[in-house]
Amino acid sequence: MSPRAQTRADRPLGPTFRALLAASAVSNLGDGIRLATLPLLATTLTNSPLLIAGVTVAQFLPWLLFGPIGGVIVDRSDRRRLILTTQLWRAIVMVVLAAVVIADAASIQLIFLVAFVITAGEILVDPSVVAVVPTIVARDDLDRANGRISGVEIVTNDLVGAPVGVGLFAVASWLPFAVDGASYLGSTLLFRRLPGRSQPRPRTGEAGADEPATTGTGTGGLRNGGFGRALRQVGADLPAGLRWLFRHPMLRPWTISVAVFNIGAATSFSLLVLLVIDVHNGSEAAFGITLTVAAVAGAIGSTVAPRLVERHGRAPVLLVAAGLSAVVLLGLAAAPSLSTVIALWAVGAGVSGVLLAIGRGFIQRYCPNEILGRTAIASRTITRTAFVVGAFLGGVVGSAAGVRTAYAVAGAIQVMALLPMALALRNDHA
Repeated sequence: MSPRAQTRADRPLGPTFRALLAASAVSNLGDGIRLATLPLLATTLTNSPLLIAGVTVAQFLPWLLFGPIGGVIVDRSDRRRLILTTQLWRAIVMVVLAAVVIADAASIQLIFLVAFVITAGEILVDPSVVAVVPTIVARDDLDRANGRISGVEIVTNDLVGAPVGVGLFAVASWLPFAVDGASYLGSTLLFRRLPGRSQPRPRTGEAGADEPATTGTGTGGLRNGGFGRALRQVGADLPAGLRWLFRHPMLRPWTISVAVFNIGAATSFSLLVLLVIDVHNGSEAAFGITLTVAAVAGAIGSTVAPRLVERHGRAPVLLVAAGLSAVVLLGLAAAPSLSTVIALWAVGAGVSGVLLAIGRGFIQRYCPNEILGRTAIASRTITRTAFVVGAFLGGVVGSAAGVRTAYAVAGAIQVMALLPMALALRNDHA
């Protein structure tokens, strides 16, 4: 390795980035606990593939209904204050769910509602984090920063959160939701360290400067005119992110291809609990093991992704990863045993870690920071709406033709995404 490469690889990303990374870890730990245990709670109330898939639908439906509005709020707010407020009310929601479960009053409709409300908060928090990253690290460090965030998300969401959630659920069905609420509350202590005033973006070689740039845009956010002022800007600002996104020669086809790809991903994920427990007669513990092994693979994938890109280039790495994901889903449709399911799901998680770590940086590279929140939310609205479509499709196909058939359909959909993805990557010149 050359001295130049060694210096770049070892350059610290700074205390503000470390605080952001730690806050994401705490928050995503709770997310992992919830994501593993909400489907388990649902299986205690119903065994309908359509209703089980409905939990995933509810988790992504807010992106379709409120996504662009969230982007306007993110770009016109003090992003630190917005994150703190949102994490607080998400904590309250999860504590209320824990209390309802203790009272033995839970219903599948309540699970849908909780999943919906928590994701509505995600619409404000996730784009805020995306918009913060390029203001606190240098452009040359984006892959490294995003790789670390992706790795932390995977490790805490799946590697730690999933088995902890399943274990807590075995102890008491209300306990994982109380812990999730505590994680949201705890993350606010770290998110408070994010800056809240406008400063210049770091230059190359200034990664993680001690006085990083703003988490707000200085364009008249919540701190200057209140929440109502931000909402009054929706009518004028709502189209800006979509317009910028769809005028871009690379991001437009890339976003469309990712949306198609995500339909297949959601079709598969929404029925994973039934594939493990009903189709292969696995236990709740087996479901937790499936998620844990996948998390290890996903963390490895996100960690090695930047090195793979340096060696082979972004386009080849992304296309191979997407192709392997499609093969995995087709394999799951015919998997003869639970051990095969666990192994294949782990491979799929590994390539997903690569896709997430590398693909999420495109918006940050191409989009000006003053509209980054709106553009990121526009992109996520499209790609997350695809999860609604995919989860609903999984429930319908699973109910009508069986869970295995739903996985075959999911794999075929991801194969269809490869061509538009390749065409998009031909225009990647960042």
